[in-house]
Amino acid sequence: MNKKNDLYNIFKNLKFKEDFLIIHSDILSFYKFNFTLNSLFKIFKDTFGKNKTLIFPTFNLKNQKKWHLNRSVSESGSMSEFVRKNKKIVRSLNPIHSIVVYGSKKNQIPIDKCYSSFGPNSCWEWLCENKNVRNISIGIGFVGGATFCHYSEEKAKVFYREYKEIDTLVYDSKNELTDKRFTFFARKKGFKNNWIRCEKYLRKKKILIEHKNKYNIPVFSMNTSLATNQILKKISKDKKFLI
Repeated sequence: MNKKNDLYNIFKNLKFKEDFLIIHSDILSFYKFNFTLNSLFKIFKDTFGKNKTLIFPTFNLKNQKKWHLNRSVSESGSMSEFVRKNKKIVRSLNPIHSIVVYGSKKNQIPIDKCYSSFGPNSCWEWLCENKNVRNISIGIGFVGGATFCHYSEEKAKVFYREYKEIDTLVYDSKNELTDKRFTFFARKKGFKNNWIRCEKYLRKKKILIEHKNKYNIPVFSMNTSLATNQILKKISKDKKFLI
């Protein structure tokens, strides 16, 4: 079995200028290494930079009757759930596409100002419009590792999606039931996203960068603002670009 130091070597040369890093991860790719979730989290901090602010999706995509900001378990992988439970974080108030934010600048991101996952004043709008944000997918490819691309669809009000009200009961940080009604810009029946086309386009534009390593663990990254702008330009010319 490979040592923890070998895992460290995968990330030590990943130097990102952005201060805010969205991290999608699937640690199944790391089965060859001897590590704990805490040691992997420490590797992220040490290699990416101790002053970076780290954002982890803590999604809940299954239909549920209740959602608690303080207690609802992340369905976005064991690393995101580890951070949610064990680190000093803030979590956005959204029963589907919540995030947890760790770091000195965590309070700069709006976390409860929008009732739609990717709508105006949402945390995802902030993350997609801010030039100081980078999306990193680790152990996972573009599909599953670039959720922020949905923001472009809601921003452009694409014809193949529509707003649906979420009937989940949502409890806030004080464990009080909120009267906010949340919505999701959901894909209509009969339509399917073509993310392969989007991935190829962002690669061609050299926005989506693949960071290769000798262990063949997939690591990709892209600046969210650059990617969002390019996707919106393509949608404006081709309404079917993402389907």
